[in-house]
Amino acid sequence: MYSLPHHTSQPPSMEDQNQCTANDQQMQNLNLPKVLLHGPPGFSSVLQPPYSQNFHLLNHSSLPLHQFAATHSQHCATVAAVLCDGGYPLTADMLSLFPSLRLVITTSAGTDHVDLDECRRRGIQVAGAGNLFSEDVADLAVALLIDVVMKISAADRSLRKRQVYSRAITLASKVRDFV
Repeated sequence: MYSLPHHTSQPPSMEDQNQCTANDQQMQNLNLPKVLLHGPPGFSSVLQPPYSQNFHLLNHSSLPLHQFAATHSQHCATVAAVLCDGGYPLTADMLSLFPSLRLVITTSAGTDHVDLDECRRRGIQVAGAGNLFSEDVADLAVALLIDVVMKISAADRSLRKRQVYSRAITLASKVRDFV
């Protein structure tokens, strides 16, 4: 509940000012669209600072989703969007916990962890990362292939352990063989 400190002839204390600021922020958060973050612990740490001014971010990672919904029903009733990680499913049962839900956003390329039939039935839009990271994944795959073929990590480990095998690994000959 929002309340102002009692006015007296003395200026408000630092504690009263901090309480007022905290109450102002809570009141402002009530008017922001609610977004549930559905992912691993730490999933919200990247999102909190830049987006907490525009959205009321709800993080349930310390509780199972059903338990969070039971203890925070007033928030769940007005959640407009869910931002989820690919490793965290959104079943029809879970989606039913959010009657005002209009948007599901997944950070993965695929949407097989989201009950698309239930979303379609309820008119919930679903957005994913699509091929946003495709080039990065392809680059990493090629880099790992080069690493394995040229035994770069193996050579690095042996040098760090100060174990030099009689058969030296030379980069130049491997590049010539690879190309």
